[in-house]
Parts: sequence; structure tokens; C-alpha cells
Amino acid sequence: MKHLANYYRKSSFLILAALFSIISISAFGQEDDKKSVNLSVEHQKIIGQYSILKISAKYKIEKAFFPCEKLMLTIYAITETELEDGESETSEKKIGQIQTNEDGKAKFIIPATSINETKNEYVVKIEDSAEFEDEEESVEVLPASLKVSIEEIDSIKHIKAILTSPDGEPLEEQDLKVGLKRLFGNLQIGEDESYSTDEEGVITVPIEDGLTGVDGKLIFQVILEESDEYGTIIANFEAGFGEPITDKSSFNERTMWSPPTLTPIYLWIFPNILLIGVWSILFVLVINLFKIYKSKN
Repeated sequence: MKHLANYYRKSSFLILAALFSIISISAFGQEDDKKSVNLSVEHQKIIGQYSILKISAKYKIEKAFFPCEKLMLTIYAITETELEDGESETSEKKIGQIQTNEDGKAKFIIPATSINETKNEYVVKIEDSAEFEDEEESVEVLPASLKVSIEEIDSIKHIKAILTSPDGEPLEEQDLKVGLKRLFGNLQIGEDESYSTDEEGVITVPIEDGLTGVDGKLIFQVILEESDEYGTIIANFEAGFGEPITDKSSFNERTMWSPPTLTPIYLWIFPNILLIGVWSILFVLVINLFKIYKSKN
């Protein structure tokens, strides 16, 4: 009986060890099957409106990249707290979640309470995803102000933009793009693609004549694009000195290319006259044939 008990004990131990090995291998295999994600985060500030994080997530299979669709992302704000001994302590505060679209992209509007005037740092994390490995990407930006106005110099209108820090200090040698907002993008204003700010943080760009807009309204846009220190900053300015657009559309007129409800009148009249004429001839022929048949009888 003693040998039998030892046999059962050893058998139970071997079975438990085998089950543990199978479970461990299965769990390791599931972790190994998760895809690695390439995360990119861009901070974008629209003056007078809001600040957003533009997020892109994609994974690589062989030599091709694919978007991470419907991937849940968690956003944290990094804060530093001054301690009594003069040192600082860093902590993370969750400020929201967002899901990527079918292109693997998302735009997260940063709450106003999570924006300060000294430095802003945010972390985007993939956490506990069944399909993708845990990953994180951070972005750190310094706040800046971008003011746009219109000035007239020698009877020529110019766009003037001033880039400053929150305390009013000019930001020198920063490249700004100037454009006029259109339906499918911006129309470049000026000869150069971008203009560097001077020692006063200022650029001045002449505006050519003949620009058109709806009701004469023009929306100019000045952009500090993907700066390493300040991220992307966009300032819009609306002016009313454009040439009004004349609507030359014939959509509501009766033309050959209009919808059926706006068919030209003559296309209703002439085809119907032809149809009536053809059917009238056939009707007369039938009557005459009937008369011939009756006369023979």
C-alpha cells in the first residue's frame, strides 16, 4: 500500500508539472503573438480655440505597415511637484481615452485643466491590448503665443505675425508658414515657403491683389509647424478685403447636364411632338387598313 501511495503521489506531481508547463507555454505563445506598434504623437495648438494630440498607430508585417484600427489609447499628463527639500517629484495623471479610426489615427482634445504656462508633457499608452504589445510615446512642448494682424505698408497690405513666449519674450529664428485657407488646403502667400522670425519674433509678408473669397472674406493662416520645442501652433486671421466670388454655377438652371427635374423645356416639347406624330401615322394606317378590310366584305 505504501508503494502504491508513493506511485499516486509521483503521478499527481508529474501531471501537475505537465499542466503547468502547458499553461506557461500557451501564455508565452499568446504574448509572443502580440504585434509591436509604432506610435507617433504630435502636439497641435490652435490659437484661441484648443490644443490637441494628433496620434498615429501602425504595426509592421514583413516590409509593409498597417494601421491599428479601433485601438484604445490612454492619455496621461505628466506633472512635476516641488518638494520641501527643493527636489521635484514626477507623477502621471490620466486625462482621458480615445480610440483610433480605420486609418489608425486619432485626435485627442486636451482638457484646459491639463494645460499650464510653463511646460506641458503628455504620454500616450497602449495598455492591456489583446492584439498589441504595451507601448507608450511621449511629447513635451513649451507654450508660445502667435499673434496675426494686417498692416498696410506703402499702400500694400502685409500679414504681420509675432511669435512670443508666455512672458512676452520674442522667439527668434522660428520658421512660420503663411497661407490662405482654401477648400483642399492652403494657398501659399508670398514667394517663400516659410519665413524666419527676426530678433523681435516678427515676420512680415506682402499680400498680392486679386485674392477671392466668399462675400469677400479671406481667412489667412500662419503656422509654426512641428517645432521641436513648441510643437505645431496655428493662428487664423479673417479679413474682408478680398474680391467676392461670383457664382457661375448652372446647377439650378435648365441645362443638358441638369438633373431630370430641370430638363430643358425644348427637350420635353420636341420629343413628345415626334412621338405624337409617329403614333398618329400608325393610327391612320390602322384605320385605313380597317376600311379596306370592310370594303372587301
